[in-house]
Amino acid sequence: MTAVLDRATAFGRFVALDRAFVDDALGAAVARCGDPEVVGASVVDVAAVGDGLAGDGDLDPLVGRALLTAATDLAARGRWRAGTAERAAVLEVVPRTGTLVRARPDVVVPLLVASARTVERSADRALLADLLAAAPASRDADELRATVLVATWRAGAVRFRSAALAAAAGLPAPLAVAALGLPPGTEARPVLDAHAVDRWWWPGQSQATGVLRRVGGFRGFGGPWLAVPRVSSGAPWGCHVRTDDECWAVLADVHGSAVVRLDSTDVPQRAPAPHLPVPWDDEVTGWSTVDDDPRVVLVSRRHSYSVDVVRLAS
Repeated sequence: MTAVLDRATAFGRFVALDRAFVDDALGAAVARCGDPEVVGASVVDVAAVGDGLAGDGDLDPLVGRALLTAATDLAARGRWRAGTAERAAVLEVVPRTGTLVRARPDVVVPLLVASARTVERSADRALLADLLAAAPASRDADELRATVLVATWRAGAVRFRSAALAAAAGLPAPLAVAALGLPPGTEARPVLDAHAVDRWWWPGQSQATGVLRRVGGFRGFGGPWLAVPRVSSGAPWGCHVRTDDECWAVLADVHGSAVVRLDSTDVPQRAPAPHLPVPWDDEVTGWSTVDDDPRVVLVSRRHSYSVDVVRLAS
């Protein structure tokens, strides 16, 4: 091990006292990846997280085991290196979610690691940590899974919207309110019901007309497309876009957006909308209603690599 673990810290004491478990975990990881330096470095890296979760006392062995298992497993899989989503989840999100982690480290730490790549692709990791940091303790594994799901959607992962709305409705009020990012004492049910009707409504969000969200972009700058997209309509569900000789579904709500490549490109075009309250001067090449709501449309423009969600009326 290039760096040395400080045995005087809370995590260092855990390693010394739980030596049999630690040796088994290290040995299994080294056997899988063949590099003891990588495995050892992961233990040193995660020690600071363990010390933070211990506070001024000794580290709960269950927390120590969950952290050690996560770090060494990621090292064995080649995922414990700078820039990986899983490593960032352990080092950045886990420390912020101490209340949940201390209650059920065996559930929460693996959940955050398993969802890390999804969060990296479609959600805001810092916002997710903020939401989970506000959640009260729970020892119920199903409640914890639902809480992480709801918070992940609330942080931008729009693909989970339907599942998250259902999960939030079944959570105890304090967990639901925290995962949804609502002020303490708020009743979650009216918020969920209102948002289910209008995916662009949320407490504190403006209901003014105009562009609600911009989706997509040129691939060279991190977007999904090489060619300028054109919105289509007439598909069985959702908002569709044609570009790069392919068809894409556009998913979006007040919290986030995503584009999904589809197998079929046989989607009829719709004539351009005559007038839209938008802050640009460009030719509209296609448009489609969102959720069959005539007040909100998805719009493409001749000179834009993005498509815009536009509210026509409040």
